[in-house]
Amino acid sequence: MTHITVGGRLKIYLGYAPGVGKTYQMLEDARESKARGVDLVVGFAEPHGRSEIRNRIEGLQTVPLKRIIHRGGATEELDVDAVIERKPRVCVVDELAHSNAPGSARPKRWQDVQVLLHAGIDVLTTMNVQDLASLSDQIWQLTGLRVRETVPDWLFQQADEVVIVDVTPRALLHRLERGVIYPPGSAKSQPEHVFEEPILVALRELAIRQTAQALEARQTGKTKPFESRAETILVNITADPSTAMLLRRARRVADHLQGVCIAVYVHSKEESAAVHAEDHPTVDRHLRFAENLHIATEIIHGNNRAQTLVAYARKKGVTQLFLNRSAKSQRRWFPSSDFTDQVLQQASQMEVTVVAERSRHGQAASPYPEDEAGALMHAGYVSLSPEMTVEEAITATRQQAGQVEMIYYAYALDESQHLMGVASFRELLSAERSRRVRDVMRTDYVFVSEDADQETVAQLLAKRRLLAVPVLDQEGRMQGVVTSADVAGLVQQEASEDILKIGGMEALDGPYLEVTFGQMVRKRAGWLAILFVGEMLTATAMGFFSAEIERAVVLALFIPLIISSGGNSGSQATTLVIRAMALGEIRLRDWWRVIRRELAAGLTLGTILGVIGISRIFLWHGLRGTYGPHYGVVALTIGCSLIGVVMFGTTAGSMLPFILRRCGLDPASASAPFVATLVDVTGLIIYFSVASVILRGILL
Repeated sequence: MTHITVGGRLKIYLGYAPGVGKTYQMLEDARESKARGVDLVVGFAEPHGRSEIRNRIEGLQTVPLKRIIHRGGATEELDVDAVIERKPRVCVVDELAHSNAPGSARPKRWQDVQVLLHAGIDVLTTMNVQDLASLSDQIWQLTGLRVRETVPDWLFQQADEVVIVDVTPRALLHRLERGVIYPPGSAKSQPEHVFEEPILVALRELAIRQTAQALEARQTGKTKPFESRAETILVNITADPSTAMLLRRARRVADHLQGVCIAVYVHSKEESAAVHAEDHPTVDRHLRFAENLHIATEIIHGNNRAQTLVAYARKKGVTQLFLNRSAKSQRRWFPSSDFTDQVLQQASQMEVTVVAERSRHGQAASPYPEDEAGALMHAGYVSLSPEMTVEEAITATRQQAGQVEMIYYAYALDESQHLMGVASFRELLSAERSRRVRDVMRTDYVFVSEDADQETVAQLLAKRRLLAVPVLDQEGRMQGVVTSADVAGLVQQEASEDILKIGGMEALDGPYLEVTFGQMVRKRAGWLAILFVGEMLTATAMGFFSAEIERAVVLALFIPLIISSGGNSGSQATTLVIRAMALGEIRLRDWWRVIRRELAAGLTLGTILGVIGISRIFLWHGLRGTYGPHYGVVALTIGCSLIGVVMFGTTAGSMLPFILRRCGLDPASASAPFVATLVDVTGLIIYFSVASVILRGILL
């Protein structure tokens, strides 16, 4: 990365959350500059549906955006070449952390801004404090969100001017309530829980502190030579996922102490031979990430990693050494054989910080959230060049086979690791050996992004009947593959949870025989208590119709028949709808089609059960004379009641999952016992209401 030393001036408008007014203030200052005669253009400004932003843009010259075509879709991005050709004095570029569409000249907008600055053009831009790369872990701890689009800290620190655009959290919440931040119909860029006052207060303090540190860094840099700074921090690079967190933390400490930060990977022949093949790209990714943070990187060689690292640290005058201790590392019989312990023993006269990132549920730490595709993927896959012949591709596949866990497809990548096409091994083996891979591969491949939901990946694999699917980052670069075997456990876990919920209980935390008796009782007691309270309403309903039961005792004989029929039909309907939702066959907008089908089904099924019920009464009365002289109207009452109860049961059972999904709850919570309890109460009301109409003046 090249530091900003000459060229245009960079002015950043910093906020702590969407809606504080960064874009508005930037455009207001741009209009004032324009009024003073400054040659100014708008390179990119996003109104997000806000009329006041559109009004601020009016009257300013706008450079047309560049249309980027990628995989049949079109996206408009900042046209850097057009701005440079126009040669304005100042250019307005909104959203500095934005990731450009695949196919753009540069992957990040901040890189576009660099080009404009080096061309001598001043830039006005906006960003939030969450966008700073070194704060990703802190933001995740604070908000629970993984920041996907970031800006390097060095770019922020070297800005010529930082304007913090500030409003109180209470005022920001009032803006949100009035619909100023997200106008009706527009998509929200942040989840609702981010707009909670304690989180906003913390983000605001973070923005103020970062601005102050950047100002202090610039002032110190003017008065204190870079080489004379005493603090030097060294980060040990490994393949462990927590290395990214370690690098961000070291960068923040170095910035705070005005020190130098170095990242080192120690390459040892003996230990490298035992490293898994998929770990090599991970180390390379961590080295690239360190460079993005403006941390100097170096690969050193030695027979003993700990001794080599400490010797290098002494040579460079390191004062702080950052190490990570994986949560999955096993306890050794001899502590001195552990790499971390060796460093601690040898690194005298320097501070050693060992950071362990906790794992969840006993699984290894991952740089991705556990519910995203990135946490499932394998970094090992067969990669080919599109320019290879089929003969060369087969040879390359054979060479890579020992390093790949499962081989299903070969992936054609360009020099920048962008995915160009996919070829199955059947296609490679059946093709002519002289043909090129580009002629055999399929370019209409299916892929998922790193942050795709794991259930979405499972549904995609099942729907397309794929054995594996590639995982790409935002720039279209290959990150790994997710296989059908990877999602098998996930599908089983989700299915188990849904089955338990449909059965009327919470999901167990382990296998049946391994769950303690107390846990089993707690998981089952809650739902049973809720269902019991619901069934108490059934007793209340029967008490309400006690007079009718006393006058026509024969009605009581058919109460179990009526309520069980309604509960069974409702359970059928809710199970069918939950399954269809889980498979993606129906969505919320399909509720009207579902209710029409279930009403018709309920009428038909209720008629079938009604005919069976009437036939049973006539047959039994003919044999034993059980139901008295008015058995005909009793049979008619039972038949009509069954039609009404079954129709209500199917309708309620089919609509309850839609209502839960609309409220943001799990549709599987619409369990069969819950639906049965609901229909029990309403079934009694329907039954006795029909009886009071048909039997009035006869038995009632």
